[in-house]
Amino acid sequence: MNIKKINLMVDYEDQVNWLQDSVVIENVDLDQDHYNLIVELEQSVYDATRFMINPPSSHIQIMGYSPADSDVTVKHGVNYWHDDENIFI
Repeated sequence: MNIKKINLMVDYEDQVNWLQDSVVIENVDLDQDHYNLIVELEQSVYDATRFMINPPSSHIQIMGYSPADSDVTVKHGVNYWHDDENIFI
């Protein structure tokens, strides 16, 4: 079974103040190469965090992501990806 879109827990770092945080991004299209996925996640994180009292800057780097639903990981074998500098691993 091929999963096209899933919800991801995305770890990001604000490159201005070097703080890391996480946010859930819904309906992420996994049917694309890694570079395009990271670009999409950067924009999605930016859009999803604009409502925060202290939102991150526009200089966001994706540090990692994993399925937000543990059933996706177990039942469909979708793994996670993380940068070596991700503090949440």
